[in-house]
Amino acid sequence: NVLVRRAIWHAIDRQTIATSLVQGGSRVPTAPCYPSQFGCDADAAVTYNYDPARARALLAEAGFPNGFETEMVSYILPQWGSSVQAYLQAVGIRARLSQMQVAAATARAWEGRNPLDLGSWGSYSINDVSAIFPVMLGGGGGSDYTRDPEIDRLLLEGGSTVDENVRRAAYSAAIRRSTEQAYWLPLHTYVTTYGYTKQLNFQTWRDELPRFFMSSWK
Repeated sequence: NVLVRRAIWHAIDRQTIATSLVQGGSRVPTAPCYPSQFGCDADAAVTYNYDPARARALLAEAGFPNGFETEMVSYILPQWGSSVQAYLQAVGIRARLSQMQVAAATARAWEGRNPLDLGSWGSYSINDVSAIFPVMLGGGGGSDYTRDPEIDRLLLEGGSTVDENVRRAAYSAAIRRSTEQAYWLPLHTYVTTYGYTKQLNFQTWRDELPRFFMSSWK
């Protein structure tokens, strides 16, 4: 039910989660991809602000004026999952939080048994949306609950060519479609923390791959 999905998007204060819980410079992505990835067109995304009143109105319009009960399966940090659970509870979505190990939660996802699913994806440090979209939005993977033929077509089009203009157009259309339908909500970016001696010249990289060969002693 797209109205319920949109209600969920409006119900969660993602900025507060990023700022107060994740911390360390965590950001809220506009599009369902990492901002620096090729094809991650934030301008193509339909945005949903934090608006609990709007969330409750959408639930009522969807036929759930008193909310409903469901299950949310998570392998992310318990305090992050509990925060999402509390935001949903505030608008009437009573989600039982099932905290699991990654393997168990993923196995259930592949079986189609996770009504709500909290997880993460690092794209194998590949700075291109082709490393995330087929997993979450198309291609029939275990985390793809959309089963949307239009998105499948767009991702196949974008992933079958090296023409950058064609790829951008296809991925932008996929972002537009996925956010219009509120298929998958990007909560926040992760933060990688490094500890090193001040005697070391060390630079961090967004792909989380440390280039130790570029480091040197001062």
